[in-house]
Parts: sequence; structure tokens; C-alpha cells
Amino acid sequence: MMTEPTFSRVPEGDETTGNECAALARAYGIGLDDWQAEVVRGILRESGGTWSASVAGLVVGRQNGKGQILAALELYGLCVLGENILHTAHAVKTSSDAFRRLWSVIQAHDDLSRLVERHSQMIGAEYIALSSGGRIAFTTRSASAGRGLSVDRLVVDEAEDLPAAEVGALAPTVFSRPHAQSLYFGTAPGPMHDAESFRTMRQSAHDGTNPRLAWFEWCAEWGADVDDEELWRAVNPAVASGRVPLEAVRNDRSVLPVDQFKAERLSMWAPHQISDHAVFDHSVWADLEDRQSEPHQRIVVGLDAPPSRDKATVCLAAIREDGLNHVEWYTTEEGISWLPEWVAVRMVRGVRAVVIDERSPLAELDWRAAGVRLTLAGSRDVSEAAGGMWDAVHDRKLRHRGQVELSRGVLDARTRPMRGGQAFAWDRKAPGSSALIAASLALWGVQADSVKRPTVRKPGESGRRAVVL
Repeated sequence: MMTEPTFSRVPEGDETTGNECAALARAYGIGLDDWQAEVVRGILRESGGTWSASVAGLVVGRQNGKGQILAALELYGLCVLGENILHTAHAVKTSSDAFRRLWSVIQAHDDLSRLVERHSQMIGAEYIALSSGGRIAFTTRSASAGRGLSVDRLVVDEAEDLPAAEVGALAPTVFSRPHAQSLYFGTAPGPMHDAESFRTMRQSAHDGTNPRLAWFEWCAEWGADVDDEELWRAVNPAVASGRVPLEAVRNDRSVLPVDQFKAERLSMWAPHQISDHAVFDHSVWADLEDRQSEPHQRIVVGLDAPPSRDKATVCLAAIREDGLNHVEWYTTEEGISWLPEWVAVRMVRGVRAVVIDERSPLAELDWRAAGVRLTLAGSRDVSEAAGGMWDAVHDRKLRHRGQVELSRGVLDARTRPMRGGQAFAWDRKAPGSSALIAASLALWGVQADSVKRPTVRKPGESGRRAVVL
């Protein structure tokens, strides 16, 4: 079963070479699913004595089989076309894995291995040179990688992490070759990836501004239900083909932070930010202001204090009567030792949870003596809290009261990478960050299933009475 791309644009042309490439790959043990063979045929379409597309891109989630497509194209280019190929990746491991994938195919077949004139398996400097003239080198990218080289086929793997300086180094490698082609393969970028070049290319494909750009993507729309298993099948063609079991996607959903799952498994592109520095769109935040907004149910208290312990901030989040999220700043006071008893005295009857970052200095305070049970947010929860706040604002599913303290944190927000750039948290160096962190933790507590009831009996006390916050 073949899953059609969610979007594609391919220049017209003859597919004879593409069919030959797919057949060669299968003959040498590179199994291609129907969708992979379709991508190969589209990339290798020819018109007027050259490639119909001088540039081609593929966007699909991880573990779907991008590497097999590249292996097929590289085997054909190396052995049949005699191309000089440069394969680049962001990470050393990815580049080395691509070399080993192709090298194992060549070594497994005597007719191919006899063509090898020389090669290197040195990590980060792998290459294969054939007596017939074909050559392929594997390397990681940098601002200088590729300068001075001239190649017939440029492969840019992990294109979701492609700074402009690296594009400037690589793009000229194909300028002087009359029959050259550049391939950009990747998944949707995470929040901390430098993806402006890849994003620009994708926009060009969608707009149709480059007639010699071929583009294939299996991407979920922003705001789609991340738990929709039909969506999982639609954007993971290897699941539809049976190569990857749906259970593997379920497992990823259970362990990956939601932002990482969106990028890596659903290839979901986040809306473009208005600048390199603005995390939230100021006009959107202004549109979400509702000074009459009131919490209705699932009320959660979020607390935060910086490492300096010089102040602590309290924020609330809840669900409104209309089903939208409500967030508000409540107070910021000097020091932190006042907070446990303050929260205990003012706790609303029916507050769902009191949430802090488990690494916060607030975790060191004696909450049990105050009769308060905390929900401690781990690193995954913290990144989900930041992502959840971002989603709620950009999807316009949140209202706030226009308080300066919270608005400062939102509008001056900066991010810091977590989990290798696949997730993010709020950067404490930004002005007003403590209010944003506390509000995000509170909002996370509204949605999370793992929070703890906040009221416990104080030592030596038979009960307590909650007071309206």
C-alpha cells in the first residue's frame, strides 16, 4: 500500500533513468517501497538533456527510509553515471551510517567490489573511488566544508539543521557542472534547529516559484491532533507499507516530548516566527487579552524562582467556561522561604495541583510542614510545558488578563535547547522569564494526567480548611 505525499511538486520529464535506478537498487538488495521508488523516479526525471529538477527535496519523519532512497541514488550515480558525489550530514554518525549503508552493498557483491580502486573508512573522512571514475565522499557540514570542490551530485542530509553559512559553502560545488543536481533530505525542524534555508526552499516549492525544484513531503498540518493514528499512517509512509509497525509510533508517542514527536514522527512544521528573536507574535498575544477572563475548572498553581533565590513568582492556569485555557500572574515577592505557608493558607478548595520544576530551589523548601504536596516537573515535563504554552498561544486556545508581569515574560521570551535540539525550555536570562515559566508549568498541570493532589495533612494536624485564593 502506497501513501501519497501530503504535498509534491515535480517538473515534467522522462522517467527512464529513474526506473533504471530503482531496478538497480532492488537487484543489489536495496529494497524500495513503492513510495520510495516514486521519489527516485521523480528526482531523476530528465528533460532537454539534463535533469528536470536541478534541486530536489524530501521531508518525511525519521525511520521512514530516506537513507534507502539516498543509497539507491548514490549507487546508480556512482556505478552507472560515474558521478562525483558529495554526501553531507549535520552529525558525524549520520554521515558515517550513510557510508556504511552504501559500502555494505558494494562489499556484498563481487562485481561491484571489483570496481573499487581505493576507499577510506576513517570516521568523518570516508570515501569510495571506482576505477570507472565514480567517486563519493562523506563528510559533516561546516562553514568551510565543500569550498573549492566541484561535484555532480550534492547530498544534504539532515537538512532541517542547515545554517546559511553552510549553504554558502556547499551550493557553489554544483555551479560549474552542466548535469548537476542537489538533494536536500530531512524532517521538519525542531524549535532549536537553524532551518531558515530549508524553510525557504520548502516555501518556494509550495509557491511554485522555482520551476526546476522537485519536492516531496509527508507532513502533518500544524495544529493537527498528535494522537490521531490515521494521521500517523498518512505522514509515515513506511507504516502504510508495513516496513515500520504502527506500534513503533505509539511507543515514540509515549516517550518523546511532544515537540520532538511533532518534528520527528509527524514532520509537523511550526509556524514561522516573525524574527530570529521573537518567540511569540506580539500581535497574537495582544489579540488573546481578555481582562474579564476567569478560571472555571482544573485550577493549577505554578511556582518558580531563579537560582539566585531572590524572589519567587506564582501563576495560575485553568480551563474557562468556554473551554479555552486561562493563565494569569498572581504575585511575585522577595525571597522564597515565605512560599510554602503562603500557598497553604491561600489554596483554593479543589485546586488540582501545585507544580514546580524539580530542579528549582523551591524543591528544597519544607512543603510537608506546610501541608502542601507538590507535583515535581522533570526535564521532559519542563520542555512539554514550554511547548504547550507556545502551542496554546499560537493556536489561540488561551486567554490572559493583559498583566504586565506575564506579558513581559511572553514578549521577551527566549528559548534554550534540550534533548539535542529536539525540544526547548524557557531561557532564564530573558526578562520576566520567571512568570512565563510559572505560567507554563501551571498550564502543563491543567493538561497532564500525572499531577498530584496538592493538600496533605500537616504533622500533628487532624485536618485543614482551604481558603479561597
